[in-house]
Amino acid sequence: MTEDFWNRQMQFSTILPEFAAYLDRMAAESAEYSLGRAFDRKAYGQEARQWVEWTHGSGTGDLLPVVIHGGYWRALRAEDHRFMLAGFGALGATVANLEYRLMPGVRLDHCVRDAQDGLRCLAERFVGKRLVLIGHSAGAHLAVSSLADPGIAARTAGVIALSGVYDLRPAAQSFLQAELNLTEQEVATHSLAPRAGRPPVLYVNGSAETYEFLRGSALMASAGRAGWRVLPDADHMTLTWAATAHAKALCAEMLAL
Repeated sequence: MTEDFWNRQMQFSTILPEFAAYLDRMAAESAEYSLGRAFDRKAYGQEARQWVEWTHGSGTGDLLPVVIHGGYWRALRAEDHRFMLAGFGALGATVANLEYRLMPGVRLDHCVRDAQDGLRCLAERFVGKRLVLIGHSAGAHLAVSSLADPGIAARTAGVIALSGVYDLRPAAQSFLQAELNLTEQEVATHSLAPRAGRPPVLYVNGSAETYEFLRGSALMASAGRAGWRVLPDADHMTLTWAATAHAKALCAEMLAL
């Protein structure tokens, strides 16, 4: 069956035996990073998940790294991805984290608009800073999608897109469809394709990822100011730690595109 094929590409709770342990590790390391650290939070909407937060980074200069978490648009929390702020915080004096509403409670259009509204909020708060968007999985889709807004694109130095979902047709034919109920219009509107005119985007994968995620990033890197980097031995989940450990090198590569 077609669904079985796409599940073998995308259903990481069964593909990765340590999937649950990875989620526990994310939460534990994020809690450890948060101990004794001050976070400022600002709402960009009326709903509970419509907020951005920021804390001190360890870098200098005019870059403001912003982490956008994954979870196939329908799961996970920004607080449990604070562990990524440790490494990407080296890119600037401030590092930010963006939360958004989840499907199926809202539609995909709302998720994209939340990412854009959150980024506008940060751009207004940190005048003079250039955004570096770091999105993982669905967060990579939201990061690249946000560049469709000219104002956000103008303020964005570039994107580090970690194992993103760009072609939504496989998602609509996988186990996700029972939860997301993607319409044909949503798939057509929110699928992404390679094109010129975007700020620089470095698409990043792990060498142990499934074919569909490698294919998707390689295709997206085929046009415009774009590149593709494969980090050895990382899978879809451990890529978050691998990329965090190589944050400075990945940012430098992205800025050089």
